[in-house]
Amino acid sequence: MRNLRRSLLILFAAAAVSACGFHPVGSYDVPPALRQVELLIPEDRPSNIRPHLSNLLAVNGIEVAGGADYKLEIHSERIRRRALTLTLSADAVEYELIGSVRFSVFDADGEVLIDDREVRAERVFNNDDNTTARNTLEEQLRTGLQEQLAQQIVRQYLSLRSTL
Repeated sequence: MRNLRRSLLILFAAAAVSACGFHPVGSYDVPPALRQVELLIPEDRPSNIRPHLSNLLAVNGIEVAGGADYKLEIHSERIRRRALTLTLSADAVEYELIGSVRFSVFDADGEVLIDDREVRAERVFNNDDNTTARNTLEEQLRTGLQEQLAQQIVRQYLSLRSTL
């Protein structure tokens, strides 16, 4: 009897969560026409966004394939750090990480659907005297920025559903 109650409670909770429109972060409704895309990032240029973008596309059931009807081209990507707050002796107290990616989307005929658009994300963090902790935090924030930029790119790509 106890297992039956627990099972019913879990079933009810799952139904309630799905009924409210809950979706895991980074999970999108992908129309069939957009389920294949060719990802164009020059191999000779190091790319930090590629693994995050490829993973996010795969999680959403979008296959990265050569010769697909849509081409997603990454033109540039950049993450820079700048001092945000300084002490009187010009030591940085806070830093800001600013990430940006420029991209375009083309259809099978080479027609531009999204032209040279930029997505941006920013994070602020405190300078810690512990160099290891600061470097670890900065690396985590860089990874988070890249994931956020990848999500913005995928959302922009999926906005093409309104033109289908």
